[in-house]
Amino acid sequence: MMIGIGCDIVEHETSKSMNWDSDPLILPRIFSPSEISIYYSDKDLKFLSGRFAAKEAVLKCLGTGMQDGIALTDIEILKSVEGKPVLELFKEVKRISDEKGINRWHLSISHSKNYSIAFVIAERRI
Repeated sequence: MMIGIGCDIVEHETSKSMNWDSDPLILPRIFSPSEISIYYSDKDLKFLSGRFAAKEAVLKCLGTGMQDGIALTDIEILKSVEGKPVLELFKEVKRISDEKGINRWHLSISHSKNYSIAFVIAERRI
């Protein structure tokens, strides 16, 4: 049974204006150490834009948006050996997901020249 859907899009130009690399405090407030490591391995702005969009889409899917107690670092998006994005939740985001009975996530991230978009579906499999 589908519990929620979420979608978010990030313009690369807006993401570029965040100056991710100029302030050492920005990346760790949004991305996990593993996500930051992947970013630093190729310095691809699309990676950060896509992951940011995915984190926002997860929160929309849960119906929470950004609220007190939720940290974007509680949502981690890595990739499988095949390159498929893999979602891992922690702390408050995990608690909310478990409370809703979500036990399966579907995540897709796509990039164009100017935008990154993420689409998320949460479901409860019985």
